[in-house]
Amino acid sequence: MRINIESVRKREAASSIDFDYAAGPEEKETYRVLLGAKSVDSVNVGGKISQRNGLVAVDYAIEASFATECARCGCECAQSLVASGEKYLADKSEEDEKEGEDFFVTEIAGIFDTEDFAVEFLGLEVPYRYLCSEDCRGLCENCGADLNEGECSCPKKAKNPAFDILDGFFK
Repeated sequence: MRINIESVRKREAASSIDFDYAAGPEEKETYRVLLGAKSVDSVNVGGKISQRNGLVAVDYAIEASFATECARCGCECAQSLVASGEKYLADKSEEDEKEGEDFFVTEIAGIFDTEDFAVEFLGLEVPYRYLCSEDCRGLCENCGADLNEGECSCPKKAKNPAFDILDGFFK
């Protein structure tokens, strides 16, 4: 979704623009790759574009619901990510003047693209790995049994024969 923000920049008709956008089926593939997901249920982008202190600002909230694989046990699990905050918008011509500030540069002068914005800032929230739960025990390294479902029959600790000499050291 592309929004013309010139009216906010020039304080013409509207002092602010509200937007609410849900990703379509074609865009969900982009988000699936970005999130490392098996499938994407929904991606919603909402917010308000307004002028603050002579600058155009966007207050945003991005929510994504998707299915992915647990990094420890491999089961499919539902996940969600939320990104929210405030960013200032600038034309490419203004970019050099605003160095050091927290700006998002629009691609086309005066046009704010919600999909590009959502991809950039949702991508910052993607974790290193997904877990089905914080206390997921994963799979047995020997037999591959799911340790969340119960113990396996493998020996609990394999002893390294190089340390046999230390067995009687503390007796």
